[in-house]
Amino acid sequence: MIHHYLKIAFRNLWKYKNQTLISVVGLAVGFTCFAVAALWIRYEMTFDGFHKNSDRIYCVNIPNSFSPTGMSRMGPYPLAGNLKRDFPEIAHAIALYPSSTTIELEEVPHEADVLYIDSSFFGMFDVKLIEGSMDFVIPRSKKAAITREKALQLFGNESPLGKVFKTYEDNTICAVVTGLPKRSNYPFDILMPLGQNMEMYVFNGHTLVELLPGVDVGTFGKKLSEYKSPSNMTLTPLTEVRYTDPNIERDVKFQHIIIFSLAGSLLILCTLFNYLTVFVSRFRIRQRELALRIFCGASNRSLFALLSVEFIMSLIIALLLGLLFINTVFSPFCKLSGVKLELSSIYLEALIYITGIILISLLVFLIVLIISRRRTLNAAIRKSNKKLFRRISIAVQLIISIGFAFCTIVIVKQMYYLHNTDLGFAFKNRGSVMITGSEIDMDILNNKMQQIPEITETVKGLAPLIPTFSSYSFGFSEWDDKPEKAKQITMERIFISEQYLKYYDIKPIEGEAPSEKDADTKEEIFVLINESAAKALGWNSSVGKSFGKKYKVKGVIRNIYNSTPTASTNPVFYCRLTNNASPSILFKYNEGTWKKCRGKIEKIAGEEYPNNSFTFFNAEEEYDKFLKSENTLLQILMLISLVCVFICVFGFVSMVSLTCEERRKEIAIRKVSGATVKDILDIFFKEYLTLLAVGALIAFPMGYYIMRRWLEQYVHQTEISAWIYAAILLALILAIVLCVGGKVYKTSRENPVIAIKEN
Repeated sequence: MIHHYLKIAFRNLWKYKNQTLISVVGLAVGFTCFAVAALWIRYEMTFDGFHKNSDRIYCVNIPNSFSPTGMSRMGPYPLAGNLKRDFPEIAHAIALYPSSTTIELEEVPHEADVLYIDSSFFGMFDVKLIEGSMDFVIPRSKKAAITREKALQLFGNESPLGKVFKTYEDNTICAVVTGLPKRSNYPFDILMPLGQNMEMYVFNGHTLVELLPGVDVGTFGKKLSEYKSPSNMTLTPLTEVRYTDPNIERDVKFQHIIIFSLAGSLLILCTLFNYLTVFVSRFRIRQRELALRIFCGASNRSLFALLSVEFIMSLIIALLLGLLFINTVFSPFCKLSGVKLELSSIYLEALIYITGIILISLLVFLIVLIISRRRTLNAAIRKSNKKLFRRISIAVQLIISIGFAFCTIVIVKQMYYLHNTDLGFAFKNRGSVMITGSEIDMDILNNKMQQIPEITETVKGLAPLIPTFSSYSFGFSEWDDKPEKAKQITMERIFISEQYLKYYDIKPIEGEAPSEKDADTKEEIFVLINESAAKALGWNSSVGKSFGKKYKVKGVIRNIYNSTPTASTNPVFYCRLTNNASPSILFKYNEGTWKKCRGKIEKIAGEEYPNNSFTFFNAEEEYDKFLKSENTLLQILMLISLVCVFICVFGFVSMVSLTCEERRKEIAIRKVSGATVKDILDIFFKEYLTLLAVGALIAFPMGYYIMRRWLEQYVHQTEISAWIYAAILLALILAIVLCVGGKVYKTSRENPVIAIKEN
């Protein structure tokens, strides 16, 4: 019997092969996007979940005015001991300093994750000593532990104990330990003691605390925020750090992964609606066949089985095709997401997600069939001509397609705006080179670079604005016209010169820039400040005013946005260059000559400065890195939008084909009664254009609300223009006219006598 059902199902799928192909491919793409998105979300949200008491481990956040959220995990490493001493609720408190660095083993460099720890580390994390001694937890011991995996990679089967490697100084391996899975915020290949190279991490340590069982986190967090030094500390669960800490460098922001997962969910919803609509429409066309089966003695149960086999067969084909798509996108997906899993694991998880979707779809399908058993199947199929389900399905597909198209266009417009808006400085066709190694005469190198035909301007001795390098920050509690209740403000200091300002096309909006005629003294230093600094100081007119006793404002410049476009600008003051020159040269080059300039500078470096290292930065490329997550999201949404529109448009084609076949007799009778081709086309156009209007009325307000909220995170925001709405509507109207009109016109031109006889 099952063989008979399979044969009938295959014949019906082949009979409507165009609709079947569109439905199956759409489902397969939907399965792929949904499974990959769900896998990515789960991967990001399960970091450090393997620790035995992971639900009680928290990272301590310290106030930091230069962090996007005002808080940072970086702080003084002695804080852990102080918290353990002062809070009885804490079971363990540890200090960590993670560092991805290069170690040298017999003068051969190797990349390694080094984690500086204290002795409390082993009370919180389940890391075991395999062999050797625990000397590596003794401060300044110059001893280290290595994981078994890293030891096998570096030394093979040879024992690593006693081997020496170099970081900033020589270190001896005294132990082999078990490692942590790479899905951790603190992965390591090597463990070294805190206290060694203290100047590196004294203010960059991470503090983790493990609370005793039963401790109320809210109450403890309130007590922690009232701690005297540092004050206003907060807690973040260790398992949430990966996707809540904006200071973690990542190619794709977590919020964009969430958007991708929502897009994948909407895509699978769109494809399922399309599939169910086509399937139900085929029911209506097959009503005579099903009625004859009932007349010949077929039971409702056998008909349910027959239809279910056909339904499940399509889903299984879509599942297999979806797994093939996953295999195809596996490598680019891993490269994009940073997910480190075997293909077999992804297959398993994807299969679970897709099987869940299939079971839900099958459940919905069976519920519809069970409800229809109240009457005979034939009567249930003939029951309604309102086609409410089909109209709802088409409307849902239109809403999703319009929404995706709208959001994608707004993101494209925002990306274009960010690349072309005024950021307070010019960065196009500008590069920089940083020199490390033995001392060289910067004047000679600068002159040689000026002789390169493609280079039009150079500035030596100053750090570039992009990429940004570490700058000094100063706290000021005294300034002119200070309000009584004003607190200390923190400002960054950046060195400049007149040539530097000209190079970046920075012009004061108030006053003028300090020049050589403004001789700085110990008592008075002339500076520029940015708009954020003027606002923080509470000045409407800043020229001539002083802060910090010795800094006198000569002028004000606009804020310079040389970091991520979602970050506001901190207060900054700009001083003329002193003797502390940066080992760098900035250069401006002709359009399209970056590679030539870099090649010629590298040639000079190789011939005349072989003992020095030259690192190049292209300002435009560095700025693009800030937008990498947005560009990735844009590519994903563009793909999903195209798929949604494709499914929607070809869904129209399928639906119109089935509807025309279903209504051939009606169309023929209308023609016999005197209806023209135009009259018949008007009936169909009216229906589908009405559905388009309904979809637009729902999709556009939702899309506007979502994109307005998304744009709010950016300092510079594009406008959501009226032409976006018009362009989407016109494109869809054109698609409907072409798809619907062509098929309906062909059907309406048939001989009505033949259509009436066949029906």
